[in-house]
Amino acid sequence: MRSSIVAAVALSAGLALWLGSRPLQDLLGLGARRVEPDTVAPPAAAERPPFSVRVRESVARPVAPEIVVNGVTEPARAVELRAEVAGRVIATPVAQGARVEAGTPILLLDPRDRPARIRELEARLAQRELEWEAARRLGARGFQAETRVAEALAELEQVRARLAAERLELERTILRAPFTGRLERRRVELGDFVEIGQEVALLVEPRPFLVVGRAPETVIGKLAVGLEGSARLADGRTLEGRLRYVARRAEGATRTFRIELEITDPPEDLPANMTARIAVRLPPVPGHRLPAGVLVLDESGRMGLRHVDAEERVRFAPVEIVRSEGGWLWLAGLPERIRVITVGQGFVAEGERVRPVAAPDEPGDGGPAA
Repeated sequence: MRSSIVAAVALSAGLALWLGSRPLQDLLGLGARRVEPDTVAPPAAAERPPFSVRVRESVARPVAPEIVVNGVTEPARAVELRAEVAGRVIATPVAQGARVEAGTPILLLDPRDRPARIRELEARLAQRELEWEAARRLGARGFQAETRVAEALAELEQVRARLAAERLELERTILRAPFTGRLERRRVELGDFVEIGQEVALLVEPRPFLVVGRAPETVIGKLAVGLEGSARLADGRTLEGRLRYVARRAEGATRTFRIELEITDPPEDLPANMTARIAVRLPPVPGHRLPAGVLVLDESGRMGLRHVDAEERVRFAPVEIVRSEGGWLWLAGLPERIRVITVGQGFVAEGERVRPVAAPDEPGDGGPAA
């Protein structure tokens, strides 16, 4: 019995010695390890290489800003001719659409008995003239009272007035062109009866011709009489002209101002009320001609572009659009010479260093100086 106890104690002691041995501690990871202070710094993060962007060098050139508004063609003068006497149309000597000189008869009305009344009054006038002359001579000699002389003169003047009125009425049966122009529309035909004041014809003066537009409040202060401009018609034609009128009072409903572009050399077939695009040219300013795709917005919402400075860092510059030509823009507010980022501007930020790569010339570009 005692030998069994001694054997158990010896086995326990051997097991304790074996568990405390170094190899097992290392095997189980329980061995004490000395922690050395961290004397080696972690490797620094690698700096991102400069981002490659495509740039275009641009030099400012004078460019005339344009104010563009919609408009319609309109003759400088268009008159509705109205009948001044009543009567039946007996002749239409001018065809509709024909050109007429000032004073040309356009429409003839039936004079009825007016010529006969004029002949009667002419004979009566001759009689009254003889009567007044006799009364005047007798009055000068004292054989005629002054009242009779005055009465003879009044009767003479009365006949003269009636004769003048009848001659005017006869003249009004002939409607004449008040100015040289084109008979745009004849509203009556042979045999029609017209009343006093009825519209009978529309006469249009083809030269000068106008393109009339409505300018908004935001640009009216830049417009002045004499500025040159152009009008692009709906049929594709472009006409040159000058501003001859700029209103200084806005129309109540639209708050816009009427402007009139007088066409310098209008074609004979220019129609009225054709839609047109008016472009008024302002005094030139320095501008850069660049693709429309260079425009971006900064954090505050300003419109501008990104460019590369002398240290090859990205800078933002606000711009003002002066003119547009297809996919190209004329931009103002930039330095005289600038390297504009044309590709990659959306992937770089203000102040970031980049690697600029010169962009090839594009169709429609005028080269680096453009």
